[in-house]
Amino acid sequence: MIRTNLRRYAFWQIRDFARDRGAALLLVGFLIGFTFVGPVRAVGRPIDGALARNLLVAILAQVAFILAFITLNGIISTDRKMGYFRFLFSKPVSIPSYYTQLFVVYFVGFLAAVAVLLGAFSIFVHPVSPFGPLLFCALVFLSLGGIAFLISSLFRHDWPILAGVFLGSAILHSMWQYNEGWRRMVLSILPPVYKLTSALPDIMNRGMVNTQDTLWLLGYSLICFAAGLFVLRRRPFA
Repeated sequence: MIRTNLRRYAFWQIRDFARDRGAALLLVGFLIGFTFVGPVRAVGRPIDGALARNLLVAILAQVAFILAFITLNGIISTDRKMGYFRFLFSKPVSIPSYYTQLFVVYFVGFLAAVAVLLGAFSIFVHPVSPFGPLLFCALVFLSLGGIAFLISSLFRHDWPILAGVFLGSAILHSMWQYNEGWRRMVLSILPPVYKLTSALPDIMNRGMVNTQDTLWLLGYSLICFAAGLFVLRRRPFA
């Protein structure tokens, strides 16, 4: 019964994502892309393969993070704030399983939106291989996803907290990377999000990722995701 109800929820999760978040992802992605491509088109400069790749790297350095934040915002906390949980869990269904399935739906929807944006870039700017950009965007989502999942399971207003964690980690790593003592201890417990931006050139140019950095990013996110599931099992949802 519980598994049947969970499968039925999948259709509504996909529909709600396409209606609410999918449209926002496409709109924001088009607007950010236009701010980079528009000025180049305006001066009449031809866009060859090298320039198109540089433009795409500049766009991805911003749009991947912004779209991931939009997708992950309120993944759990919205249902608590708006009282939707009373309807969602009126039938027998595992709350951790429901949100695990929702996370997967969001991940697939996020990549689908990125694929559409890449298709538009290939049509209107210059053909590009989707492998590198999709790989980078998937890494960004999965690296931030577990952190966002845990924060959303704990707090009603997860967006500013996730932004603070992301920006704070990036800033402190840039300021304290050569320091020792207690500062290094602080950095060791912060999410290594600064490694995402440095991974972009290798992914785009060689289609490869640094294994150690990737395991650190995904391992940190996985621990946070598991902690979020633990919170959902133990904490009363209301």
